[in-house]
Amino acid sequence: MLYPTLIQPVVLLVILACGIVAGLVFDLFRILTTLSGNDKFSKHFFDFLATILSFFLLFFVNMALNFGQFRIYVPAVFLLSFALERVLSKFLWTKLLSKWYSNIMRREKRGRKKEKAS
Repeated sequence: MLYPTLIQPVVLLVILACGIVAGLVFDLFRILTTLSGNDKFSKHFFDFLATILSFFLLFFVNMALNFGQFRIYVPAVFLLSFALERVLSKFLWTKLLSKWYSNIMRREKRGRKKEKAS
C-alpha cells in the first residue's frame, strides 16, 4: 500500500480536529468583537482574521499530513466539523457568555450608581 493511503484515518481525525479548532478561533474572535464594543469595524476585522487563520490552519495541516494533496474529503470533513462546532457552541457558549456579560454589566451599573450617589 502507498504511504498516504495508510495514514488516511489519521488525516481524517486531524482534519476533524482542525475544523473544531477553527470553530474555536471564530468563537474567540467573536468574544473579542463583543468586548471591543460590537461595532461594525471590529466585527468585520475579527471575522476576517478568523477566516484567514482558519484557512492557514487547514492549509498547513493538509501540507504536513496529506503531502499537499487536496482531495474532496479534506474540505468536506473540515467544513462538517467546523459547522458541528459552531452549532454546539451556540448552545454551550452563548448562554454562558450572555450570563457572564449580564453579571459584569450589572456590577458596573451598581458601581456607577454608588459613585453618583457620593
